[in-house]
Amino acid sequence: MKYVLKNQEMQTVDYETIHGIGIPGLVLMERASKAVADYAVQMIDHSKRILVISGIGNNGGDALACTRILLEQDYLVDYMIVGNLEKASDDLKLQLQILKNLGYFPLENANFHEYELLIEGIFGVGLSREVGGIYKEMIERINACGKPVIAIDIPSGISGDSGKVLGCAVHAAITVTFGSYKRGHLLYPGREYCGNIKLVSIGFHNQTIKKYATGYTLEADDHLMPERKAYSNKGSYGKVLIIAGNETMSGAACFAAEAALRMGAGLVKVLSDVQNRSVLQTKLPEILFGERKDLKESLNWCDCILFGPGIGVSEETKEMLEMILEEGTKPLVIDADGLNTISRYDMEINYPYGLILTPHLMEASRLMACDIMQMKEDLCQNAYELAKKYHCIAVLKDAATIVAQEGDLVYINQSGNDGMATGGSGDVLAGMITGLLGGGLAAHEAAVHGVYLHGLAGDHARCDLGAYSMIASDIITHIKDVTGGSYESVL
Repeated sequence: MKYVLKNQEMQTVDYETIHGIGIPGLVLMERASKAVADYAVQMIDHSKRILVISGIGNNGGDALACTRILLEQDYLVDYMIVGNLEKASDDLKLQLQILKNLGYFPLENANFHEYELLIEGIFGVGLSREVGGIYKEMIERINACGKPVIAIDIPSGISGDSGKVLGCAVHAAITVTFGSYKRGHLLYPGREYCGNIKLVSIGFHNQTIKKYATGYTLEADDHLMPERKAYSNKGSYGKVLIIAGNETMSGAACFAAEAALRMGAGLVKVLSDVQNRSVLQTKLPEILFGERKDLKESLNWCDCILFGPGIGVSEETKEMLEMILEEGTKPLVIDADGLNTISRYDMEINYPYGLILTPHLMEASRLMACDIMQMKEDLCQNAYELAKKYHCIAVLKDAATIVAQEGDLVYINQSGNDGMATGGSGDVLAGMITGLLGGGLAAHEAAVHGVYLHGLAGDHARCDLGAYSMIASDIITHIKDVTGGSYESVL
C-alpha cells in the first residue's frame, strides 16, 4: 500500500522533515530534481532540445535544479521563468543564481515547437486558486504545442486535494511526484492530466508520511485474499446469503452469486423471485436457491448477507430489509435497489454487525439528499459523510472509487478502467465484496480489497478484450487472474 496526502499534510511532512528531522530542504530539492532529470533522460537523446518552464516557488526551484543537472549531462536545455522574480522563494532564487554563475540565463520567450520535450514546474501541489493571467497563457501554450510534458509533482492547474482543474491545467505525459501520492493524482479529472505517475523517494521517511496521511491506495504486490488451509471444507469459507433479482432481473442475481463463488465462498444461497429458479440453477448449479419467504430462516443459516441487486423497490423489499436490519446478526452489504429502498422510504439505519453500502453517485446523492454535483465536489469528504450518516463503511463508486468509514483512513482506488462502465459491473463488485466477507475478512478490509480486485480483474479483461467489448461477465472470468497470494493485513 501507499499513503495518500492532502496538500496541507504534505506541507507538514515537508516542514517536519526539514526542521524536525534535519534533512536540509536543498537536499530534498536536489534529489527531486535528479529524479525528474532521470525520467527526462529516458525519454530523449542528446540531439533533441528540452525546454524547462519554471514558476517562482519551490516547484520552480526543482525545475531549475533539474535544468542544471541536465546541462551537466550535456543535454540541450533552455529554461524560462513565469512570474515576478521579486516574489520568488529563496530556494528558487538560489537555483537561479547557480545557473547564472554557470553562464546559463533564462529565456524571455521561446518557440515551444522547437523543442522535443517540455518540463514544467510552475505551481506544484499547493495551488488553491483559479489559474489566470500569464500563468493561464503559459499553460495554454504548453498544451497547444503538442510536445510531451513532464510535470513536477503535479500538473500545474490541478488541485492536489481534489483533482479539480482550477481554470486550466497542463496535460502531462509523465508526472514525477515525491514521497507519497496526493489526492489530486488519483481523483478525476486530475488523474487523466497526470499521465503516467512516477512516485519516487527523495528522503521523506515513511513513518513521517504515515503520521500525517489521511488516505491510502493499494498496489499489485499487496496480499489481499483470505488464507485457505489444506485441512478445511466448504463450511470453512463462509455461507453467503444473496437476496437479489426480481422477475425481470435474474442477471443481477447471477452476477452477484457467481462473483461471490469465484472469490472463494464455500456456499452461496440466492433468494430470488420464483421465476428465476430455472435460470439461476441452470447457469449456476453450485448455488442453493430459495424464495423470498425463506428469508428469516436463511438469516440464521448464513455468515454474511448481500441485499439489493436487481430486487426492485417496493413495500415488500422495504419489509425484507427491515427484517434483515432487525433480526440479522452477520455482516451486511446493501447494493443497488437495497440503497434505493433506503432513500425511497427514508429508512433509518443502525446495524452494528458490519454494514457496507455500495452506492454509485446517483444512489449516493439520493441517500444524502443532494445533487450529483455536490457529491462530486469532494468525493472523499462526502464518502465520510455517508459513512457517518448510516454508521457504515461507504463504498462510493466512481471512476476512482472511494471507501470510507468514521475514524479511518480514506481508501482511493486506482485499479479499473472505462470498459467497466457496463451493466452488471456493480453487481459483480457487490458479490466480490460479499465473497470476501464469507472468507473471513473484516467488513472494512473486504470492502477495500473487493474494490481493488474488482478493478484489477477489469484491467485484465480490458487487456484481453479491449474496453469496447467488455461486459460484466468478463470481469468475473478474470477474477482468477487476481486472486493469487495469501492474505495479510495492509492497514
